[in-house]
Amino acid sequence: MFDCYSTVNSEISVSDLYQQAEIYHQQENWEDAIALYQKTIELDPNFSWAYHQLGDIFSKQSKWGEAIVVYHQAIELNPNFSWSYHNLGMALLQQTQWDQAILAYSKAIELNPEFCWSYYYLGEALYQQQNQQKAVFAYFNAWKQNPDLLASLNRIGEVIQDQIQAGSDAVIDDYYSKVNEPSDLSQWLHFLPTDFELYVKVAKYLAENNYEDGAIIFYRIALYLQPDHLELAQQLEAILEQKTALERVANECRLAIQENPNDPESYYNLGMALSRQQQRSKSVNAYLKFLELKPDLFLWNYQTIVELIDQNNSLDTAIDIYHQAIAKNPESCILYLNLAVLLTQKGDLSTAIEYNSIAGQKIIPQFRPEWQPITDTLQPVNHLDFLIIGSQKGGTTSLNYYLSEHPNVISSMIKEMPFWSNQVHRGLEWYFSHFPPIPPNYHCLVGEATPINFNSPEVAKYLVQFFPKVKLILLLRNPINRAISHYYHWVSLKWEHRSFEEVVQQEIEQLQDQTLDFWTQLTLYQFQGYLAKGLYIHFLKKWMEIFPKEQFLILKSEDFYANPDQGTTQVLRFLGLPEYHLQKYPQYNTRPYSPISQSTRALLQNYFQPYNQQLEEFLGMQLNWN
Repeated sequence: MFDCYSTVNSEISVSDLYQQAEIYHQQENWEDAIALYQKTIELDPNFSWAYHQLGDIFSKQSKWGEAIVVYHQAIELNPNFSWSYHNLGMALLQQTQWDQAILAYSKAIELNPEFCWSYYYLGEALYQQQNQQKAVFAYFNAWKQNPDLLASLNRIGEVIQDQIQAGSDAVIDDYYSKVNEPSDLSQWLHFLPTDFELYVKVAKYLAENNYEDGAIIFYRIALYLQPDHLELAQQLEAILEQKTALERVANECRLAIQENPNDPESYYNLGMALSRQQQRSKSVNAYLKFLELKPDLFLWNYQTIVELIDQNNSLDTAIDIYHQAIAKNPESCILYLNLAVLLTQKGDLSTAIEYNSIAGQKIIPQFRPEWQPITDTLQPVNHLDFLIIGSQKGGTTSLNYYLSEHPNVISSMIKEMPFWSNQVHRGLEWYFSHFPPIPPNYHCLVGEATPINFNSPEVAKYLVQFFPKVKLILLLRNPINRAISHYYHWVSLKWEHRSFEEVVQQEIEQLQDQTLDFWTQLTLYQFQGYLAKGLYIHFLKKWMEIFPKEQFLILKSEDFYANPDQGTTQVLRFLGLPEYHLQKYPQYNTRPYSPISQSTRALLQNYFQPYNQQLEEFLGMQLNWN
């Protein structure tokens, strides 16, 4: 065993010291590793790799100044090692030394022109230096080296959008004029104006992700290279028309606000329009006004907006809005829950739990008025007995409300909580804080409805670790009608702007793409899954690999809609609870929508038929969806 702080025996070689330092490095024993690297350097001042490794440790400790010094020493001894330049660039970025970072990354690229991240971080340094155009070219080359690095394409869209919003009217023309002047760009960019297909791919990606201005630039560059490409010209024209339409929608929203400045929906619509234009800061301002005017919305259903507010560093402003709303209406349960959503996004889980607990107290008068005299004795729930796991648009909201009326059922105060799919790290205390508290020794079953759980097979793996006996309820709806309902729900939220026919054609093509497996496609940001989420057999097989069949109750949504009293009674029997009949069974989350064409329905019928047949065989039941 080495004693790092004693004089090293002269018989111990530099190599032995270095190898032991590497072991400490791998063990993340930073201080001992540093001591031995420094001793190695003392005995062999020309050992460049020891300097480099020392720089890596300093970087991991965020000691950027020390890292810069030793990386420079490593480079002086070995000026042909690209990694020292790359890592030096990272340290310089952290110290906001943009010019020096650009030089370091440029040298790293010169030595290793195939490493995508050197281009990417070069782009970051150039952007900070306000050299947006060269930053875009650097991001482009990062993606060219690694087509899976989609973050580079997003940065291209963001940077160009920033330029457009800053009033650079000549931005678009300036970009594609540079393509014919490669000498005007530094040699390290390796920007090849003959890469027509690359420009087209970037243009399509930017268009699909609502970076219209960036898409226009790359379409024009591609057309500059192949001016007679008719299909490309048509695609560019479509983007230009879309851009004009978005501007028209945003202007209509502004006019609506002028006419009625207290209409929250107009601010929501403006925020959506500005978001589609990638005007994030302005869209956040609109969303904040929306929250101010309508603080009692179900904020947990607007997680995308919450995340956008966070990205714009405006969470504290939103939190202040809710503190003010609570001061005006201190008995509103929803306001406390919404404030907890924002605090959770901020990472302040303990305070979020406190506000959820307050919401639980506030809901007692309407939820269980007979508990009001004993509110001081109520305790948080700590067990989970059932989950309504799906399917989306299958009647889960209605079933959840019907069950919550049963005196022996405790449902969560919010519906559709993706805890088991991507929030398990927040802990069970945070999860259970979303349920009303209960009296000690109160016999009840605790459950909630989150239909996206069904489409996330990893949920079963987490769930079985904590609650292996939980009962699982699944409503399955004709996948054609499920897809239509899903689509129109998103249209109503302004999240979908394509026609249903476009959606169907595009998703069938995506699902038939053999380059990506089914589960990977589900995780793609722009993949909505209108059809995929109706391929029930894929998901059910995954779930039943984890939980036994007897822990599932599977109902047809059509039967449940036709006779909700009978369906609810069937669920209560499955849960082992006494019957409890409601006077009325209103349907929740229903909306009218236009019928689809017979040709589209026939296409979907043919598409779903083999999957429905597999499902019937797997379950041993007739679904009669054909």
